[in-house]
Amino acid sequence: MPRSDGMKKRKSSLEALEHIIKKAMDGLGPKKRLTQEEIASVWQEAVGARAGKHTKPVSFKKTSLIINVDDSGWMYELTIKKKEILKKLEGKLKGKKLKEIRFRIGEII
Repeated sequence: MPRSDGMKKRKSSLEALEHIIKKAMDGLGPKKRLTQEEIASVWQEAVGARAGKHTKPVSFKKTSLIINVDDSGWMYELTIKKKEILKKLEGKLKGKKLKEIRFRIGEII
C-alpha cells in the first residue's frame, strides 16, 4: 500500500525535530577544556620566545586569560601590547572566546 502525503510530511517533520534536538543536546554536553600545554603553546606563539621566558599562563576563566609575569617591567611592556597579543590569540584557543588578558606578578616556573 503506497504511503500518503500526510505520512511523508509527518516523517520529515519528525526527522527535522530529531535533528534539532540532537544539535541542541550536543551544545549542552561538556565543553572541551583547554589543557595547560595547549594554552602555553598558543601563548608562546603569540608573544615570542623572549617574552615567553618571563611569563606563564596560569588559567583561562570564562573569557579571561590569566598570565603570571616575573617582574613589573615585563608586566608593563605586555600591558602596552595587550591589544596586539589579543589579536594574535584570536581564534587559536579552540573556539573559546578571549576578551581579556590579565597580568599579575607571580611564579613562572
